[in-house]
Amino acid sequence: MKKIFQTLVITLITLHFSLFISEANAQNDLWITGSAVPGGTQKLVKCPEGIFKYAGTLNEGELKIQTTETPVATTQYYNPRYVQSYIINNGIEYSSSTKADGEPWVVPFTENRYRIVVNTKSRKVTGELFVPWKELFMAGGAVSCGWNAFVMEPFTQDVDDPNVFTWTGKLANGLGNPDEQPQRFKLMGQDTWDPKSFHPYVQDEPILESTQMRYRETDDKWSIDRDGIYSITVNVFHETIHAEYLGTRSTENTTDIDNTTINLQATVQAIGNMVRVKGDEKLHIQLFTADSLLIAKKSGKEVELTIPKRGLYFIQATGKHTSLTRKILVE
Repeated sequence: MKKIFQTLVITLITLHFSLFISEANAQNDLWITGSAVPGGTQKLVKCPEGIFKYAGTLNEGELKIQTTETPVATTQYYNPRYVQSYIINNGIEYSSSTKADGEPWVVPFTENRYRIVVNTKSRKVTGELFVPWKELFMAGGAVSCGWNAFVMEPFTQDVDDPNVFTWTGKLANGLGNPDEQPQRFKLMGQDTWDPKSFHPYVQDEPILESTQMRYRETDDKWSIDRDGIYSITVNVFHETIHAEYLGTRSTENTTDIDNTTINLQATVQAIGNMVRVKGDEKLHIQLFTADSLLIAKKSGKEVELTIPKRGLYFIQATGKHTSLTRKILVE
């Protein structure tokens, strides 16, 4: 009888653990709602490893995290384990329930720099008020500076949005260090190793396929699969990254791009909800929302893009000798 009881207990524990893992893996979307959420309800950004993020404005009030956009009988609410838990915290466990009147999260004041992370594996919610970065650097075996502090490659901060940083230059296998992780690199918030850094979610994630970053948690690095000139745009607030490969040489009879002094120009003109970009060379044009979601792209010397609705957008134009980012506000 004792053996049967022990077997039953083990089975129940295993079943509970399996359901817990299944819930974390199966959750595809999450939303925040409540008096603190602008517009009433907003969808969180899904990231690898069961992580969901929000970056933006919150008002003073209450906030709930739920598994459906609108409440239904099966909606799960991720409620804090403690009464009056503030959304700004270092990690508070949540419990899931179908009760819509469960304990909410407290947003103490209105601010446009809130960041929330929901980790469905650890079943924790963390929150912070983001402090804008003043600089961003890159180092690695594929970068000219190698794995050396105080000589790292600096990014350029956007004049219109201080959260956006861009860099254009050469990345190559072993360019900075042929003996130590020659195809890898990572991003730093200062010209040395601590305290701030960004990493991909997977070791050796190809930079041309990467869109999301994580802060500090691991020391994974991005990798390149071919040598050449790259253009990289990073949003440190939304923790997004976009890269484009620009080639190796302009033509057979010209010098290497990274040694050339050519500096071609491009112009951006916004008329209503239409944006026109003109350049002295063929350009690759990308249109991003304010949260760095790519919504349109075209190539050519003269390109027109239509913006779907009102809001703040960023347009990026890159060519062999051109690189610019501009903010577009459609009212």
